[in-house]
Amino acid sequence: MSPQKDGLTVAVTGASGFIATRLLADLCADERVQRVLGFDVRHPGFTHENFVFDELDVRDPAIERRLQGVDVLIHLAFIMDPIKDETAMRDVNVNGSQNVFKAAGRAGVWKVVYTSSAIVYGAHPDNKIPLVEDAPLRANLDFSYAAHKLEVEYVVREVEEQFRELKITVFRPAIVFGPHVDNAWSHALELPILFAVQDHAPPLQFVHEEDVAAALALAVFEDLPGVYNLAAEGWLEADDMLSIIRRPKIDLPEPVAFSLAERMWSLGLAEAPAGMLHYVMHPWIVSTEKLSSAGFTCRHSNLDTFIHGGERARENIRLGRTSVKRSGLARGAAAGFGVAGALAALRMLRRRTAA
Repeated sequence: MSPQKDGLTVAVTGASGFIATRLLADLCADERVQRVLGFDVRHPGFTHENFVFDELDVRDPAIERRLQGVDVLIHLAFIMDPIKDETAMRDVNVNGSQNVFKAAGRAGVWKVVYTSSAIVYGAHPDNKIPLVEDAPLRANLDFSYAAHKLEVEYVVREVEEQFRELKITVFRPAIVFGPHVDNAWSHALELPILFAVQDHAPPLQFVHEEDVAAALALAVFEDLPGVYNLAAEGWLEADDMLSIIRRPKIDLPEPVAFSLAERMWSLGLAEAPAGMLHYVMHPWIVSTEKLSSAGFTCRHSNLDTFIHGGERARENIRLGRTSVKRSGLARGAAAGFGVAGALAALRMLRRRTAA
């Protein structure tokens, strides 16, 4: 049974996230939406007469009761930046998603919209460019975020079999960038020196945070069953990105790059395990044709999206897990400290490798 065209009740998990907070404002301002529910473990700082916040963990069975009377559920709750406790991370990402989807089915929710990631295709040298939605899912499992996104896609298939009347839209966004993005991808651009893997410089593809929110809103009001890639058309070459962010780069042999990345991760100096390197070594560009045929095209290009995200990076210098404003430091001090620290780590690794 489909909901009424007007007076929708829409629920959003992960309501305090940067995509969700923009989406909440858009939904509350839409006359077709009567009420918006937000679920998260912390308040999003957003208020509106049509918005009701519920402090609730996505793993809590009580979410089924809270979803009674909801027409559309948008599931955004996910730990994006990897953490050392991968068991806890998987519990939130995979078990939490399963709990939400099945609770929605039992509560009579009509439609679920879920943001997966293009990362589920995996980054491999034999990937086709571009990848279409029925391409094999070969996520690089040594990158926990990718592994969890892949596992949740299999959960979606299980839920579709169990709840035949539940309509599910799955978006697979490329790298999400924009002025408010604050994650491992954006933090990498703040490093005073970039380490790359020798002989590997694949193009990368982006999608603006505003376009992600717009696509999610479209799926609330239009039926888009199935899976859709979500990205700006085309891609950016590595040299073009380097010229925009203006950071020095050192190319490392693959074994050294992975060893250094793993060492920095174990010391708490990196925000992702070495498995993330696959995604800057091999292409994972996606086709935008299916979503375009359904009536949605991203407003922001790859170039504009990367520039918007890079503006923040140019203002900051990241030292380990700490980001500081360039303006607050003596000229050259932050860059010098960061480069020296990174090179010291590299020299230490090389000595151990040679021993």
